[in-house]
Amino acid sequence: MKRKHGVVFLWVALFLLHLIPGTSYGFNQADLDKLLETKKCQWCDLGNADLSGAQLSGADVSGANLYGANLSKANLSGANLSAAYLHSADLSWANLSDAYLREANLNGAILSNVNLTGADLSEATWTNGSKCDKGSINQCSVPNLLGAYEDEGMRGESYR
Repeated sequence: MKRKHGVVFLWVALFLLHLIPGTSYGFNQADLDKLLETKKCQWCDLGNADLSGAQLSGADVSGANLYGANLSKANLSGANLSAAYLHSADLSWANLSDAYLREANLNGAILSNVNLTGADLSEATWTNGSKCDKGSINQCSVPNLLGAYEDEGMRGESYR
């Protein structure tokens, strides 16, 4: 009887893990196919997807889960990534010029050699957990304790 209770507990625990927001164990293949075919996939689950080198200029992935996704060398110029969850994503060597990253979560993301020219980072969460100020273009600007603004050197050089 103890063994039966243990199995039931395990199934309940696994079910509850799926209810935790932001938890992803892999991307949804239908969402990935939709993105690659249409360049539109708002609020999709693309967590841990391999999109390295993908040509996604002008794509709309606003609100998408891109946790841990490989976007290295991807072309996301002019893409809408507003409110996207890019935690721990690899964006090294990606082209994010003129991309819309307002309120995106970049905490823990790899941004080495990324192109952020003209990118809107207003109110995004930066790689170190700092909140970018409104009007942050090309780089993440945060107010310091004295009310002045600091450029945290957050232009996409070698940050994680």
